Amino acid sequence: MVAASEAPAPAVEVVAMIDVLMAVQAFDQTINKQPARHEIEELLPWYATGTLNGRDTERVEQAIAGDGELAHRYELVRGELAEITRLNEALGVPSARAMEKLFAAINAEEARAPRPRPRPISGTRFPTSARDSAREKPSLTK
Repeated sequence: MVAASEAPAPAVEVVAMIDVLMAVQAFDQTINKQPARHEIEELLPWYATGTLNGRDTERVEQAIAGDGELAHRYELVRGELAEITRLNEALGVPSARAMEKLFAAINAEEARAPRPRPRPISGTRFPTSARDSAREKPSLTK
């Protein structure tokens, strides 16, 4: 016979099992939120530039409002965007001479490129020489 002090009390086992189940459930919810959070995080650069559609904009705004870490990441994205914009503007505009050279090079390349021959419509054949042309003329004598 087992002494009463050696057997765990049934109520303690139930409480422990409930705690484990609640922990597993909380873990599952965290795992299930990760892909959605990752998707939102990927949208942050487009949200910062204002190029998202209405549905995605709303999703990002709701996520940022409810997640402090995501809001912090958004601020980092905005900072990077501001720095990139500043650096690009510091580069200045190419000179008119540089643009003229670029367009001249493009025009020269287009002039050198062979023009593709038009392809015949399916089922028709275009003569390519006088001999082909003579071969295709119907004969009046039979």
